[in-house]
Amino acid sequence: VDVSGNGNGLSVWNESWAGYVYKSEVGGTSVNGLANKLSVKNSGGYPAMWTDPSDPISSITPAAFTIEATFKLENGGYKTIVGRDSRGSASINGDLAALYFQAVPDNGLAIKFCDVSGYWHEAVAAPGSYIGFDWGTDPDGTQAHWYSMAGVSDGSTLSLWLRDVTTNGTWQLIAQTDMTLAGSPNTALTKGTGSGGDWTAGQWSVGRGLYAGGHGDRAYGYIDEVRISDAALSVDQFLMVVPEPATMAVLGLGALMAARLRRK
Repeated sequence: VDVSGNGNGLSVWNESWAGYVYKSEVGGTSVNGLANKLSVKNSGGYPAMWTDPSDPISSITPAAFTIEATFKLENGGYKTIVGRDSRGSASINGDLAALYFQAVPDNGLAIKFCDVSGYWHEAVAAPGSYIGFDWGTDPDGTQAHWYSMAGVSDGSTLSLWLRDVTTNGTWQLIAQTDMTLAGSPNTALTKGTGSGGDWTAGQWSVGRGLYAGGHGDRAYGYIDEVRISDAALSVDQFLMVVPEPATMAVLGLGALMAARLRRK
């Protein structure tokens, strides 16, 4: 459900092996002062959610942007929490998609994207950036932590921020890249190029990535709040997930998509 009012909802497969189930496990009882009751967890090995190609958000090429999500993930591998579909737009490697907001091997975290000039930018945090879970021994993730993460591009600097929600921690800058060093004439996020039988350039995905035109890098685990904004938000504007009962002011933030992933 898109609660931003911009009509950028998410679709999901019907099949149990490719869908999601609602879970009462959440990162916190409130988000920006609003009640938070449900998250989603993959119900099989091939989960994915995506925007429609005709949705307004699927055509944007913002000069500055912020990607946010709250999650609790399994350990290891590439796990794309938010992605943008494309093939052929990045000059460094044509198989790359337009954007990856993801976990990387050894429990690192990253924000990576291709700009409209074909240049590739990424900010990658150190291994061990998050505490995940192993499905075989802890299928419900009881030993893992909830995190909120934000990737911010202001057109010159790409920053990755992380907050341990489980411990009620503060926002920490875990990776940052000076994009001006790449020499790109325009660092706006690309819409992407190409299409396939199950994707179209510009679509946003939640819970999976795209590489070489194929779905992959699935984010096994729990996903709660997701927001995509066409502005470089400051830390005090990030989504605030509160782990225990509290009262907070509701911030008036504009978002292109705020998929809160819950029943009304």
